[in-house]
This record gives sequence, structure tokens and C-alpha cells, in this order.
Amino acid sequence: MRHFLVLCLLAACGNAHAQSGPGGVGSSTNNVLWLDANYGISHLLGAVNTWNDRSGNGNHAYLPVTIPLGTPQIVSNSVNGYPSLDFDGVDDQLWVVDHATLDLTQWHFFMVVTADLQKNYNAWMVKGDDALENYEMLSYSDGNIHTPIYWTDATRTHPSSAGGQVTTTTFDIIEYSYSAAVGRDVYKNGTTIITDNENKTPQVNNRPLYIGNERSTLGREVNGDIAEVIAYNAPLNGTQRIVLNNYLAAKYNRTLSTGDLYLQDNAGQGNYDHDVAGIGRISSTDLQSDARGTGILRINNPTGLGDNEFLLWGRNSGALGTFGVTDLPPGVQGRWARTWRANEVNASGTAVDVGAVDLTWDLASFASVTASHLRLLVDTDNDGVFADETPITGATSLGGGLYHFAGVTAISNDRQFTLGTSNIGATPLPVELIEFDATATGPASALLEWRTASERDNDRFTVERSSQADVWESVAVVDAIGNSTTLTRYTAEDNSAPGGLCYYRLRQTDMDGASHLSQTVAVQFLSTGNEVLVHPNPVRGPFNIRFEHVREHPVAVRLMDASGRVVAVRYMGTDRTGVFDPGQLAPGIYSLQIDGMAGGSMQRVQLLD
Repeated sequence: MRHFLVLCLLAACGNAHAQSGPGGVGSSTNNVLWLDANYGISHLLGAVNTWNDRSGNGNHAYLPVTIPLGTPQIVSNSVNGYPSLDFDGVDDQLWVVDHATLDLTQWHFFMVVTADLQKNYNAWMVKGDDALENYEMLSYSDGNIHTPIYWTDATRTHPSSAGGQVTTTTFDIIEYSYSAAVGRDVYKNGTTIITDNENKTPQVNNRPLYIGNERSTLGREVNGDIAEVIAYNAPLNGTQRIVLNNYLAAKYNRTLSTGDLYLQDNAGQGNYDHDVAGIGRISSTDLQSDARGTGILRINNPTGLGDNEFLLWGRNSGALGTFGVTDLPPGVQGRWARTWRANEVNASGTAVDVGAVDLTWDLASFASVTASHLRLLVDTDNDGVFADETPITGATSLGGGLYHFAGVTAISNDRQFTLGTSNIGATPLPVELIEFDATATGPASALLEWRTASERDNDRFTVERSSQADVWESVAVVDAIGNSTTLTRYTAEDNSAPGGLCYYRLRQTDMDGASHLSQTVAVQFLSTGNEVLVHPNPVRGPFNIRFEHVREHPVAVRLMDASGRVVAVRYMGTDRTGVFDPGQLAPGIYSLQIDGMAGGSMQRVQLLD
């Protein structure tokens, strides 16, 4: 029987138990914004309309309805296999609705950017109007970084770096921190390019956060690409800076000019570029001893972590599947093709020992796991072979799909490790579906795409659709390849979608008739006739309504709660776009009814806290 299990693609999956921000640095408490071009992008044939916030704070970036054609394009495989958003320098931009989490008097930002054209002015990120900025990162035609702040005493300072910081040839990591206690510091790939001793309070404002432009000023749209945007509500400590920079450097194939401690991302080490996270300590008051990040592995509780010592880890691109893997030690019936690799070093890159550590694996996506069957495999002699190793036992279940190995001493500098099973029937460990996506291609049509890393006894896939994510119907059946150990791509089309907001999922059926479901993905159609586009959705505060056609008459727009009670009414004219302010309503799912049109129109809207 082939077990079909799905990777957990949502940032919220199992992350509450550890430092779950980028690189394992921070959580939703201090990581207030995280836009990753490899996550949460909603687009129509590449034209992006929403970029979902991965921090957990709901600060999603969306296409402003006032500039309906100013749409950045998603560029796949843009940098080291990861995507970016391309802004055309004319009208492309995204906005994040103003919220208290973004009104900052201290901060720490990271952006991964490259310019397509060096110009005055590439406004990468701006909160507020020109000369009244809460905070801003902008570059000029010589590639310098410009960081103005408007203070509560009605003064403004605006230092710039030397030129050449943003280039047209590579993506670079631009880092910017400020607090009254420390001042302003800007870095490129880990090296300081601006520093001062400002000790004033920035003036906050109620303006949206602009990504790729500056509000109220012409000609400042970015002509370039953005791969990632990260914001914290206070400066990070030195350890966290090092870990986060190494996470970004590995992911986007950059070499840090200082603090480049994670070397497993190099080709000679096997390109362990992905889901990099780390723990470390510069001093007893400057440390991070618990991290998970974007991956399924958490490491914490080091028993011997000393000053200027670090443990960083990342994974290769191997499949989370056991099918076809034959390099197995005695007593192990299967192991993942995916492996992890560590650097355990001091600040100079010399190997050290941080002591025993705890490893916790999030296997919530697996249908069947018995803790006693799990085996931690470590390549202790570093020969690239696991068959000659002694499996580590002793895993315990923590509940919620978390499995824990305590006091592991075998993880050390340059070693590879992975997870195996002693009973592949009861604890199979394959997660072979690595992607499932749905994209609107027309008013009533969608393209469904998915890829598998490996398959065994796989009979067919069924694409299912629902308008309410409750009652599902089959819209396409695709025969499977059956058995495979290589990447396989599948596609299907739905040409009879009802429009509005639809949900899709994938049902995989084994040859013995057993079936398993994928995660659910949502598609917003802009349909002919009476349908409208509501975005962003989910949303905190006001949201945009965009009609497909100009109407002859105004319409009444009603928002109703789950009981059908009208809780808000707004009237809109004949323009194609408008803004609906729900006021101070409780978080939850609401129905948006649009009257004054033949047959009316109904949309679902989720309001966030």
C-alpha cells in the first residue's frame, strides 16, 4: 500500500512550540511581518494580488484597488531556486493595511533585493509620506541605502550609505535596525554600511506600509525584485543576527562578509540550503538556545553551549519519502531521502562541542507514527553512508504529532543526519506530495498542478472542489504513474467553476482502494456578470471590492454574520473599485451580499483580530 501524506505548508503548523520565525528567530510576538515570495502568493497568471504575511500577525500585502494595473509579477526560480516578486518601476506596488503592530518606535528589518534599474528613487519599503516617514528603506541611482526617520520632536534625519549596496547583478541582504538606546545601524550581507547614535523617538502614523513604492510621491516605484521582507518590533541580539543572516545567505546563495558560519550550503558540502535555523551564544545575556524556523525540526536545550559558540543546521532537497532509499543500517526498514547537516562552530568557524541537544520532529502530517519505531540516523564517520551506523532509539511522543529525542550527543560539526523507521508498515514515513496549487485562468476556469517526489502503488488522483469547504464534488480524475522515485508533475483543469471563492483539494487513491487527502487551497475568481473580487481576504480592517465591469447604478453592500443578521451596510457608486470598512466587528467568517445587480452576489469574508 502506498501512503499518501502531505507536507505541512502553512507557517502555523506545529510552530507554537518553538521559536518559529525565520531561521528560528522570534515568534509572532516580535516578528510582526514576514513576506516570503516562496509562501502565500495569490496571483492570476503570474500577476500578484496578495502576498500573505507568514509571521502570524495577518499583515498581508495586497494590490491596492486604486492602482488595479500596478501588479508585480512572481518570477519562479529567480534566485537559487526560490521565487521573487518583480516590480516594473512604473506602477507596481503592494500595500499593508496600517495596524498597531507596524507602528514602530524601534525595529529590526531584513530585505533581500536586487535592482533591475538603478534610479532615484527605488522605494523598497516605506511607512508614511515623504518627509514624514515612520521608517523607510530606499536606494538611489548609485545603489546607496537611504534611511530617513521623522521624529516626535518634528525633526527629520536621513543618512545614506556609500554607493554600491544595491546592485543589478545579485540579490543582497539589506538589514536595518533602530532603537533610541543603540541608534541606527544598516548592514549589507552582515557588514555595517550606516551607523549613528540617534536617540529620539520615531513618529508613528496611520498610513499603510508600502512595499515597492512611497505614498504621495511620484516616481518612486521600485524597478527591481524583492524575495523576502522581515520585520521585528525591536532590535535583535547579536546571536539572532548571525543566525538570521545565515538563514538568508544559505537560501539566496550569498556569502556573508562577516559571521558566515553555516557552510553546508556550499556545493562541496551538498547544498544544504533549505530551512536553515540555529542556536548560539555570544554571552550569557546574548543568546538563542531554542529554534525551529521553517522546517519540521526543532533543536534546543544544549548542555554545553559556551560563549561565541553556535549550532546551525539545514536540509538538502531530498524527498520526505522512503521509497527507493536502500542505504539502511541493520534493523531499519526505511529512511527519508531528505537529510540534514550541521555546523557546530565558534565565531571563527572552528569546530566546537555545544554538548547534548534535544531534537523534536513535527510529524503531524503523518497518518501513522509509533514512537518506538522511529530511529535517528547520524553519519558519525562522515562517509556519506548510513548503513554502517548504529541507529539511535528512545523517541517519545509529546502529543500533537511531535516526537522527541532527548540528550543527543551524536550531532556535531559537518555531520549528516535523518530519520528512519524500524517498521515501514506501521510507521511508513513517506510524504511524497511536495506541491499542490490551484490558479484561476479565467472567469470560471482553474489550472490545478501538483508534484510528487515518489510514489508506490498509486492508482489515481481526484481533484475535488467546494464553494464552502464543506460539500465537495469531483471535477477531474487523473491516472497516476503508479511507482516512481523521481519528481513527477501532474496537471488538470476545472472549466466549470462557479466563480467567487472556491476551494480545491486532491484525493489520492491507492491500488487497494484506500484514499488520502491533501491540504486545501483557495482560489478567488473574478467572474463575468455579477461576481466581484474581495481582497485581501482574510483581512484586518477595511478591505477592497473590485467589480469586473462598470455598473450603471450604485449598489448596496451588506455584511452579514453567521446567523444571517446584517451587521454593516455600505453604498457604492458605479466605479469598478471601492473600499468596505467593517468597523469594529468581532473576528470571524461573514457573508458579503451585493444587491442592485441581477441575482445579487454573495462572497465570504474572514475578519481577523
